[in-house]
Amino acid sequence: MTRLVAAFLDQANHCEHLGSAFMARLLRLVAQHWPIEGALAQRLEAWPGDIGPKGASLPLRLASALHALVLNGQSAQLRATYPPHHTNDDPLIKALRTTLTRHDRFIDNWLTHPPQTNEVARSAGLIPAAMWLQHQYKLPILLSELGASAGLNLGFDRFALNGARAPFWTRSAGSGFSTRLARPCANRALAAYRRTAWCRSQPA
Repeated sequence: MTRLVAAFLDQANHCEHLGSAFMARLLRLVAQHWPIEGALAQRLEAWPGDIGPKGASLPLRLASALHALVLNGQSAQLRATYPPHHTNDDPLIKALRTTLTRHDRFIDNWLTHPPQTNEVARSAGLIPAAMWLQHQYKLPILLSELGASAGLNLGFDRFALNGARAPFWTRSAGSGFSTRLARPCANRALAAYRRTAWCRSQPA
């Protein structure tokens, strides 16, 4: 097993753990059918340093490039295999091979940028902290974020926590705490929260 295949499988496990079943499936398929011929594959193989989730996150860079091609409509074949469409593995791997070859320049350029992860479950830590601070000091909360993931977590007052037990919870979410967020809601307990600004060196 090459280090690139190992990195694909490692990232697939992380995706599955975080609830991204399709991305986990896609990365496992890439690992299973690797190597894929071409200059792009050679660049991936020769990438220096740690290429896993704790380093360059190379599999995630590749996955985000493929997702970008789906979103911008450049790869209609790949788009037809992505959710909400349902397909088996054969059409998906065929679409992957075609896309990696046909759009190698786009993907090669995309690989130079670190991936941006927009995981709003991070708000599960901000909500109880903000509620405790507001209860403790009765002051407005002003929050700015550096290196933001599209600024999504600055909207944590619109999310609810869901779980079995916790010291804090939103009125509309019932009781409990977990890293998974329930449906968005108006969090009345954070009425004094004021979002300010966010920035990122390489905007999406």
